[in-house]
Amino acid sequence: MSVLDRLEKSVEGAMNGVFAKFGSKDLQPVDLSSALEREIDNQSMPIDRDRTVAPNEYHFKLSTPDFDQLGSEALANELADNLTQYAKSQHYAFVGPVAVIFEEDTDLTKGNFNLTSDSVPGNAVPVTTQEQSENHPMLEINGNRYLLTKDRTILGRGSGCDIVIDDPGISRRHLGIDVTPDGVIARDLGSTNG
Repeated sequence: MSVLDRLEKSVEGAMNGVFAKFGSKDLQPVDLSSALEREIDNQSMPIDRDRTVAPNEYHFKLSTPDFDQLGSEALANELADNLTQYAKSQHYAFVGPVAVIFEEDTDLTKGNFNLTSDSVPGNAVPVTTQEQSENHPMLEINGNRYLLTKDRTILGRGSGCDIVIDDPGISRRHLGIDVTPDGVIARDLGSTNG
């Protein structure tokens, strides 16, 4: 982290603290969304002339009252979807699925939060640029496109799946997609929903 980055984070932290103490505004989802956009812009790294890689995992530490109000999985998924759309508009690429994770921090006061990010490789990568890879098949689900970057990708509702599909008609571990030298094979993983 450069000197300017540290200065910016320090000023941002001080300003957040001032507004939390003197402002009556509660922390809102839009505040978290704005923080995510700043984080992805600040932490993205150009790899070459046509490719900029951004972190794909974002960890919010929230005060207990803010965690109780905002720390839902539904909001985390919505923020991840919004950030993926923002990344598309900025032509950022990811090395794994985008995830937003909320954690409670009892040392933080209401209205304050800490945000960190990291690049964590995954089996399926959201497609955010026009580039396609000849080495990795692409899968489209509900308008979202994913590059299959590993030999096996698991789809389902469960949070441990490589591609999480929010649909009650899908089992927690519904389908496995194997990429082989001879082609792509889809296997039912004993799903109970069809």
